[in-house]
Amino acid sequence: MVHLKSKQGNSDLNYKQYETKTHFLALIFLLSNKAFSQKCNEASLLQQPGIWKDGTKGSTSGITATELAAERKVVAALQAMIKAKYKPMGLEANYGGAYDPSMSQMPGNAYHYDIFPLNFYCEGGSLKTREQTSTYFSINANLLDFEIYENASDELLEGYHSIDDMPIQKDGYYSFNEKVEGKGILRLITYDGKLPFAYVSKKEFLEKRKKILSVQMGHSSSSFKETLDNIEIEKKYKETEFKNDPDKLQKYLKMDYQPRKDRYGKLLSENEKSYQPAFAKIEALLKMPTAELSQGAIVKMDPHDNGLSYLFTDDNDPFGKVLVKPNPTYFKKLPKSSPQFFWIYMKGDPKDPIAAKAMTDLMNAVDFTKLKTMLGK
Repeated sequence: MVHLKSKQGNSDLNYKQYETKTHFLALIFLLSNKAFSQKCNEASLLQQPGIWKDGTKGSTSGITATELAAERKVVAALQAMIKAKYKPMGLEANYGGAYDPSMSQMPGNAYHYDIFPLNFYCEGGSLKTREQTSTYFSINANLLDFEIYENASDELLEGYHSIDDMPIQKDGYYSFNEKVEGKGILRLITYDGKLPFAYVSKKEFLEKRKKILSVQMGHSSSSFKETLDNIEIEKKYKETEFKNDPDKLQKYLKMDYQPRKDRYGKLLSENEKSYQPAFAKIEALLKMPTAELSQGAIVKMDPHDNGLSYLFTDDNDPFGKVLVKPNPTYFKKLPKSSPQFFWIYMKGDPKDPIAAKAMTDLMNAVDFTKLKTMLGK
């Protein structure tokens, strides 16, 4: 459990003193704002000191009182870490914590610390604060933006969940999507040298894909049979409808009924045959050397096989999907409030000077060493 200490000693943070200090800073801001408004212009906004504001109240349902108290201490420690180095400029930094309900399939509860920076702007020489923002910063405990706790449904054609790029380990954390513009800044802090998810091997993918392909073939067959049954049901209704008009009945049978029956009858008879090339490709790939089959699977759909086959590719392919699965061995047996990894997400418009500065300053305020020491506590 992480305790946030005051400057005077080892006692927990005095929240009443903290709240008084926040109100005092807000008063100073209002006084400076009044003076600043006399000369408000876009060029000077970045020099305008910002303000912290407790602006979010996350739900706390589905969590025990003990868990919630521990999680709030972690969030308070995250706020203290960021506030020690980050000074808002040209904006109002709305911050707070959010706490998800406890989930049985998750070894740790998901909760996070958020900042929504609202830019200042000038209107008629007065300083105003925007009500909306595309800038967002969060530090998440035990939660990623892709599934790592449950296996994928077989309805997912790859058979597994996926990420766009493999993370790069550096400076004590993992970095994601560095090469993809607009994805935001993504950082993952974990136990040393470990990931809370595992990569899927090529062999695992091929074996799973073979099963999915069999199910897919069965669904196609059932669909064609159902369509043929419906065609016959429609025929009976038409025979009743046109019983006194043989010309219309013959026209329907020739122009509508028979062409559709022939079409779907052919599709049904050739259904299994149409899947055979895809099965053959899987069987051929399963004969690759064991060392190659054990490699991580990065796949993309074969554009020349009507969506039935996949190709193996590498992490440089913009269409490649890195397949992942749960890794239960990563997690330690700890209270569900304990952070077992941190996921940092920072997004904003780099062309907006205020947002760009906030993004840079907030990431510089992150103490990765401190975050790592908080894991498992």
